[in-house]
Parts: sequence; C-alpha cells; structure tokens
Amino acid sequence: MAATTVATTMTPASNKSGQTATARQFKITDIPNTMRKLNWPVAADLMAHWFNGKPWPNESGGMDDAVKRHEAFAPAEYIEESIVKMSWVLGFERANTAFKQLKANWNSPLGTDLIKQRLRKAFSNSAPGCYPLAFNGVASAAEKFGYSNNKVVEFEQTGADDVNELRAALANFNLRVIAEGSVVVTGKSIVFTPSKIGFYIEDAYDFNDGIALFSQVLGYWNFDKLIADPVVGFKTNAKLATEMNSVMAESTYKQVTGQQSPQQKEEAVRRYRELEGKHYILVQNSDFRDYRDQNKKGGDFRVYSDILYESVSVAPIEVISK
Repeated sequence: MAATTVATTMTPASNKSGQTATARQFKITDIPNTMRKLNWPVAADLMAHWFNGKPWPNESGGMDDAVKRHEAFAPAEYIEESIVKMSWVLGFERANTAFKQLKANWNSPLGTDLIKQRLRKAFSNSAPGCYPLAFNGVASAAEKFGYSNNKVVEFEQTGADDVNELRAALANFNLRVIAEGSVVVTGKSIVFTPSKIGFYIEDAYDFNDGIALFSQVLGYWNFDKLIADPVVGFKTNAKLATEMNSVMAESTYKQVTGQQSPQQKEEAVRRYRELEGKHYILVQNSDFRDYRDQNKKGGDFRVYSDILYESVSVAPIEVISK
C-alpha cells in the first residue's frame, strides 16, 4: 500500500474545546523527526540523507544491482561515511558481541588467505621497496582495497527482536576488519607486517524488497512514536491485539493473492492506525519507492562508518614468492 500520507485528527484529549479538529497530514518525510523524538539521531540523519538524495540513473531509480551485490563500487555521490561512528555502533550489545568475535578471529586461516589475495593483487607488479599500507581512517578506501575478514550482524524481521536505534538505522549490516602495516617487496617475495587492525561497518541503505511477495513492514508510525509490532506494542489490550492480528492476517493474505481492493486496503490501514485514541500509519519499504517514483527524489546509498583502530603484534605474512 502506498501510505505516503495519512490524514489524522486531534482527539478530545488534545483538543480542549472537545471538538474534533483536522491536524496536519503525517508523511513518511516526518519519520526522521519522530526518530529524533525517540532520541535516535543517527537513524534520523541516515533517513534524511536518503530523502535528500537523488534516484539512481536506471529504470527503477534504486541502487544498481552490481553495486548491491558488491560487484561494482558505488559512485562517490552515493556513498555516505560521516554519520555512523564505530563508538555509537559498539554501544549496542549485538554489535559489540560481533566485534569481539571478529577481533578474536581477524587473522583466521581464511582471513589470512584473504589478506594474501588482496596484497597479491595490489603489489605483485610493484618494484622492490618498502610500502606503507594505510587507509587513514577512511572506510571506503579500505573497502576498495578489500577487507580482511567480515561478520554479519542480523536482526529477525519480527517485532519479537530488539527495537532500537541500531535496527532502525542499519538493520542487517556487515562489520568488517582490515589490517594496516608495511609491505616489503623484494626480487623474490612480498612480505606484509601488520601493525594495527581497523574495524568499520558497511551497509546498503535502501528500501528494496527483492523477490519477496509483499513489502517489508517498517513499523507503525505517528508524529511521536513507533510501534514495531501491533500485537507486541498493544499486548496490554488482549482483545485489541487479537482483532489487529486477525485484520493483519486477512489483509496480508488478500494482498499476496491479489484479492484486496484499494478500498479494503485503506480500511485495514485505518483500523491499524486508530488505536487507543492514537493515530498511526503503517509504513512499508514500498512507500519509500512510491515516494521516489512520485517525487523524483530519494537516493539509495552505500553507508560506511569511520574506522576504529587497535594495535597488533603478529608474525609477518609472506604473501607470494616471485
């Protein structure tokens, strides 16, 4: 459904005259402001960046498939690496656990093999000498060279999982590690001596659904609040939760099978948002794509964090015998 805007009204509790008054329509472009009220500034800045961006130069306007699959590097105008900081990322238990696991295994046998592949490609044709390998805190530069190891951080796509700013900002993302140090090239070999390792995140910020039968639900929003799952969010009202669950199941079934008319869909959405005197809008990935199609604005982008460094002391790695 195209829930780009929704009309809402003031309740008697917020209207001292006791009369219903028309309020400004809630739009998906209001979501960053709601995020700020929830104290989610990073999530808000990322979404605002998407709204301020421009569509990609292809038929869909979405991120190029080759870039999405990491087969090509995103153009500079579709890269953002100033908003997300590793210090913020590691404030979340899920990310911190992944960080500790990656730190302990950054130079595993497979990780070391990957380091050798990257260095072989970069230095096999270099003249004899000593070369620094450093990315100066710029994650996109590290990504172009090639990461040393990776850990995927994932969330379940249900309301039962954590609802926090990390999920709102990035959902599933990659936590990468790279090694920096010195590379010595001789007439016979290439030897790499790591001096520090760096950690950063990489993600595609987009609203694509792939081949899914229906668009992913991103929650129920209004000017002040997010409810990620209607049953969980209103679990104190069992009767209301049961009614909403029934309506959602029927609506989803009809949407998937093509049996739901636009009028039926709008009625279902109306019932979702008018709960306990509060008005919400059901937001899905497709709403952002509809916004992009209608307004010719909204740009998917590749997001990187800064790089968090830690010193290491390990044996040199012989990359290749020439």
